[in-house]
Amino acid sequence: MESKELNHLGIVSGMIDQLGLVAGIDSRVKQEMRDCHVSIGVGVKAMLINGLGFSQRTLYLVSNYFDNLPVELLLGPDIESNHLNDSVLGRILDEIHEYGCTKLYSELTPQICKSLNLTPTELCMDSTDFHLYGKYNSELEVEEGSQVLHLT
Repeated sequence: MESKELNHLGIVSGMIDQLGLVAGIDSRVKQEMRDCHVSIGVGVKAMLINGLGFSQRTLYLVSNYFDNLPVELLLGPDIESNHLNDSVLGRILDEIHEYGCTKLYSELTPQICKSLNLTPTELCMDSTDFHLYGKYNSELEVEEGSQVLHLT
């Protein structure tokens, strides 16, 4: 008989499952499963659990972090801590980067809102690159066509 601590990570894992993040990620970011035990969605779930487990461990220590946790309960059947090595997680991050982090986030957000029964009443569509807080220094001469910002 063996016991492993679950702590708050069971709630984190359950919430990720309820939001459908693993399936949502896996349906968008395609991956060849050959030589992989962990899908991209499960890898993201593992990194979320690692981060929300207050461990602040770098990628090469994630598998060590899961050594003392009930991995199959948190991540799914037939998944072991050694499947979460830095090479696998690095490739997952590369695939997400190639797909587009912002694109993935914006595609998953409506799904998450729907599963939480959230209906937004206001939207912010700010597309500017610069924000000015304070007073613009209009006393300085600025050449026409210049793209220099003068802030006070």
